[in-house]
Amino acid sequence: MPSERVQRRIDRLLDQADEAFERDAYQEALERARDVLALDADNSEADAFISMAERRIGNGSNAEAAPTDTEIVFTEPSSTPTSFADGRYTVSRLLGEGGMKMVCLARDSVLDRDVAFGLIKTDGLDDIGRERVLREAQAMGRMGTHPCIMPIYDLG
Repeated sequence: MPSERVQRRIDRLLDQADEAFERDAYQEALERARDVLALDADNSEADAFISMAERRIGNGSNAEAAPTDTEIVFTEPSSTPTSFADGRYTVSRLLGEGGMKMVCLARDSVLDRDVAFGLIKTDGLDDIGRERVLREAQAMGRMGTHPCIMPIYDLG
């Protein structure tokens, strides 16, 4: 557990990383998150910032980039589940699927609302990989509202 002084420094660095994301300064956000990990190697929020920044940098995203019209084509997977969580979420349609996740439009029967349901593919992940997925979801859940981050409402 970091000292109070170190924790304040970590909090400032995380705030700076968040501010950098708001300005689309992904390299700066990446550097601040790495600074956090130098102080606290197990900081899940820094891990989440690093993942997000690397994805943005890898996609060539930056503040000066002009928006482009891109056609997005989703292919149907071999099998789309019809419901999740013992029937709480009923799948309306597949929104997209990648190598690590399937995202469906689903109806939450408890809260009576439509949700994007992300099913993370854990086949082939060891315990360390599953723990990393859990830490990233927890970190994203703590981040509050941000235009570049999908809020997390449930995990199971």
